[in-house]
Amino acid sequence: MLKKWECPVIFLLLLFCACAPFPRQLMKEIDPSIEFRDLQKDPDAYIGKKILLGGVIIDIQNRKEETLLQVLQTDLDFEKRPIHLDQSLGRFCIRVSGFLDPAIYRKGREVTVIGEVVGKEISPIGEVPYTYPVIRAIQIRLWEKRRSAPPPYPEWFWGWGPYPYRWYWGPPY
Repeated sequence: MLKKWECPVIFLLLLFCACAPFPRQLMKEIDPSIEFRDLQKDPDAYIGKKILLGGVIIDIQNRKEETLLQVLQTDLDFEKRPIHLDQSLGRFCIRVSGFLDPAIYRKGREVTVIGEVVGKEISPIGEVPYTYPVIRAIQIRLWEKRRSAPPPYPEWFWGWGPYPYRWYWGPPY
């Protein structure tokens, strides 16, 4: 028989476990000591290591048997969703076996990946050669689009009016 306080606790635990973006076992396999700065400097030193990265898609290239996503790295929040989308330490590539539709995985979408470091790829940005760490995706999460913030007040509302200071129904200006 459950005690009175155990039902809500069990419900909350189940709710939190169900909302996790990645399986717990997969999260345990990640090497949290690897920082993106170090990975970017020498990707070959981390070949075979499993890491968690996220950011904003810059480009997508469909090849014969795989898709290559170029991603602008960003920090991740508690859900492992990219945040601070205007701050980055660099770029990386995600290699996904099979076809990803460029209409869905398009420029500007947020993505998080758990994957294995497989090396580097050198590709130019303009005329400058750039070294991308390449991650072979084990599990990838494309985040839903962020909703724009609601207005701070309804379009029409009751408010305190201008002189002669009275209540009115109308637009806030």
